[in-house]
Amino acid sequence: MAMIQTLSSGLGLPPNSYIYKLISTSPRHDPYSYSQTDQLAAISSDDSLRIFDPATLNIVPNGIINAVNESVTCLERADDPASNLIATAGRDGYIHIWDKRTQQKALRIESPYKLISALTCNTPRNFLAAGIENPEDGPGVCPVYIWDQRNISAPQLSFTESHTDTITNLKLHPDLPTLLLSGSTDGLINIFDTSKPDEDDALYQVINHRSAVAHAGFVYPSTDIYALGTDETMSFYALQSQSEDEEEPAPRVFGDVREGLGCEYVVKMHWIGDEAFIAAGKHSSSTLSLNPVTKRAEGGPLGYEYDLGRAATLEGAHGEEVVRDVFTDVHAHTTYTCGEDGYVRAWKFSEEGMDVDEEMEGEQKKITEKKESSKKEKRKEKKDKKRKSEGGDRFKPY
Repeated sequence: MAMIQTLSSGLGLPPNSYIYKLISTSPRHDPYSYSQTDQLAAISSDDSLRIFDPATLNIVPNGIINAVNESVTCLERADDPASNLIATAGRDGYIHIWDKRTQQKALRIESPYKLISALTCNTPRNFLAAGIENPEDGPGVCPVYIWDQRNISAPQLSFTESHTDTITNLKLHPDLPTLLLSGSTDGLINIFDTSKPDEDDALYQVINHRSAVAHAGFVYPSTDIYALGTDETMSFYALQSQSEDEEEPAPRVFGDVREGLGCEYVVKMHWIGDEAFIAAGKHSSSTLSLNPVTKRAEGGPLGYEYDLGRAATLEGAHGEEVVRDVFTDVHAHTTYTCGEDGYVRAWKFSEEGMDVDEEMEGEQKKITEKKESSKKEKRKEKKDKKRKSEGGDRFKPY
């Protein structure tokens, strides 16, 4: 099923900029269910935070906040009830929470280590966690820090021994809010129980993905865990049972999914409403595909499969450049992408009867007229042949 680009914008960025990530700033009801998106936000390689209108991709008034961090790496929702707060972090070691209404900092937290590479927030619980990047080759110190936003002078918890390489992901389970998932390029996915102050006691489960973890998280509303490696490997794991007598199901290991998905790189696990998709790109054909992921009961506790037959293809994508992030607004039936070409693009399914610009309409009209002309020529040729076979050119010149 094809999706057609309806809008694109460089957001006024300097030439040769990358856009790393985009998010909806609308209130959400659960991890994948949002109110209709009234604004989107993006971070980019010029260290700016840009807030823009999803209907036009135009920057909203006063919607550019420059120098949010030195070498910004993270953009997350603060998940405040009114959805006015946006969190950023960077290699400068600072976490900033911004009020999108005033473009001012609502909170500034300094990490004991610089090089923040992952972030997650839950403002109603006053919870904020950050993970650290390893600047060196080989094992290093890559802590996970947790703050209570009411007392930011020092981390409330520090997990310093559980990862030895860059933290790439931090995720909270919405229904089990003391469970914090961390993923790392050391190949490990750790589940911490943040209600326990000692690291050894807090480390609830360790999963070895056996390759550097690019993305990991919970397959909400279940407690199943997905992992995507930097080498395009994919696996699903079960959350460890609290009962020692209960045997864990074997992981669902796909290995390298590039051949199976017909892609050259994997972007992320993407949700449209409550349905999961693997977003995968292909440089050579300038496409992005959204491939549904389903869980078959007959496949056992981790019976996950992807369905190429129901995949959506974004033709053209971001050209030969990498797509960095994807977000879908189910209310507007629109998918938004950003990438290393420095553009945000909006997409809709071709059969939805969406509006297209005048140039596209003109080109489509030319194609239609050409087809109609070709059909008329073929009909004329057919009639001429028939007349000749019936006794000559009775109606010459036709």
